[in-house]
Amino acid sequence: MAQRIAILGGTFDPVHVGHLVLAVCAREQLAADRLLLVPNVRSPLKSTTPQASFADRYEMLCLAVGDDSGVSISDIEGQRGGISFTIDTLRALRDEYAHGEFFLLLGGDALRDFSAWKDHQEVAALAHLVGVQRGVDPLAPAAPLKHVIEMPRIDVSSSLLRVRIAAGLTIDFMTPAAVVLYIRSHGLYRRA
Repeated sequence: MAQRIAILGGTFDPVHVGHLVLAVCAREQLAADRLLLVPNVRSPLKSTTPQASFADRYEMLCLAVGDDSGVSISDIEGQRGGISFTIDTLRALRDEYAHGEFFLLLGGDALRDFSAWKDHQEVAALAHLVGVQRGVDPLAPAAPLKHVIEMPRIDVSSSLLRVRIAAGLTIDFMTPAAVVLYIRSHGLYRRA
């Protein structure tokens, strides 16, 4: 029997409660056996590079998830290095999880840009595309969706956390306490 694996990729620079709530909602609504969080090295559709290193972002994800046995963090894109193309990741995951049925979680921006993705038709063949409905924000998919999952609208973003840290403001409760401590102890996201 195929293992149902939901995949959430992203920069996670840093991880925040919105990512974690999405993870819970996806596991529940897709009846997923496992949720796989996949931090990228560098997104092909973003002109900027992440502020924190891949190693720091990977460690923060591990701290955020803790000992939740239904969630795994994959360093597959970190091992490969360079620009992170979803198709390359899915091909590698197909080899790693031979009996996996993949569900790729896509927010509004990813859905709008989907036709610009490298080998987007093969991406849709390798994984069921799942739209993420945040609150009442309408989805405008440019991709064939297998499912739509709903989650509450949470107005927290990685960019908001970076701005608050740079301004010397707290990010308590916007990300797990262990991640807050990691950011502070490693001096991440402070302006130079």
